[in-house]
Amino acid sequence: MKTVDKYIKFKEMYKDYVVLIKSGNFYYSFEDDAFILKYLFNYQIRENKVGFPLSAKAKVKSVLNRHNINLIEIIDDYAYVLETKNTNAYEQKLEEAKSNILISNMLSNLMTSIEVKIKAENANYNLIKEFVDEL
Repeated sequence: MKTVDKYIKFKEMYKDYVVLIKSGNFYYSFEDDAFILKYLFNYQIRENKVGFPLSAKAKVKSVLNRHNINLIEIIDDYAYVLETKNTNAYEQKLEEAKSNILISNMLSNLMTSIEVKIKAENANYNLIKEFVDEL
């Protein structure tokens, strides 16, 4: 069974948990859980997944615990609940993560557009700066 298939199987059972799948020397998480991990740890999302080494597990567990986010670890085909909070903040952090990623993407696109305009004409810098200063 592929790692992503394991994730989907267990995510259906643990919807409000960050699901970590152990595969080799790494943990992987997908979809919404990847957004939360990117938001909290600035991990890169590639092909709709985030991966980090086994050595980072304690840090990930600690930060998720501090943010009141439930966590489950999947090793082979067995689930191990690492953290369960009565006041689980999974949905709240997911919304924050999605908003943060959206804003980051918007800023990145804006910076690219500004760079193109300034490279085309240096005088555009002053125009852009004046506009921003007036906001």
